Amino acid sequence: MTPGIERDSRSVEHASNDALTPRQQQILERLAREGQLAVDPLAHAFDVTPQTIRRDLGVLCERGLARRRHGGIERPPGGYNLGHSQRIMLARTAKQAMAASVVAEIPDGATLALGIGTSVVAVAEALLARRGLRVITNNLQVAQALSTHPDVAVQLAEGQLRPQDLDVVGSATVAFFARHQVDIAVLGCGGLDAGGLLDFDPEEAAVSRALVHHAQRRILVADASKWGRAAMCRIAPLEEIDLLVTDELPHQPDYRSALEAASQQSLSVRFTA
Repeated sequence: MTPGIERDSRSVEHASNDALTPRQQQILERLAREGQLAVDPLAHAFDVTPQTIRRDLGVLCERGLARRRHGGIERPPGGYNLGHSQRIMLARTAKQAMAASVVAEIPDGATLALGIGTSVVAVAEALLARRGLRVITNNLQVAQALSTHPDVAVQLAEGQLRPQDLDVVGSATVAFFARHQVDIAVLGCGGLDAGGLLDFDPEEAAVSRALVHHAQRRILVADASKWGRAAMCRIAPLEEIDLLVTDELPHQPDYRSALEAASQQSLSVRFTA
């Protein structure tokens, strides 16, 4: 196994997604990993008719989770991000497994900065097992997930509300994180490449950079579908992250090489698949 890279065999309970059927959810997760899917192989894999698969793909396209292509579907264009309600459907079970692995790294009594993204929301939901935490965040869904926790103090960042994403961003948000120093920052990203972490919007990237620069330890939680996504804004190189928790390693040789190089410096990688 690559130095600095380890498998986490911890099991978690997977919540169901009421918005999609189990087969549609599995198709969506395959799409997140592979980028394109064709009708006939899916019909064979699920042992159903092509007509049934076409109906499933139609549902995903109607909800903006996929785009039609000849003979199947593909991921939506990578130059923009989906809204929160759409993104939360992607790689749902993988996010829960990654969240459990992240929480294992967080001791009772820690100070945390929790950033943007649905993977970070999954971490917040799993934090119910911890006590005595102090959390700062710009993620409204994180605050909601922790609002009923009897032993967690939550402070929300000021900033410009983004209703579609359920977070706040902007210069005031960056300044808020810069005024704090925390034990652990947990962040997501819009994309990953050999150069490191990417996001779709300059304000998102600026907030994530503030988390990276004002924490003693930085944990990135990102499923494998993030590799190669065409997010345009650079956050940080892989070497500025202490731990990457992901569901599986990328298949592309250049991305694996980048992980190996970073793991020879400060980065540890844990995958949950």
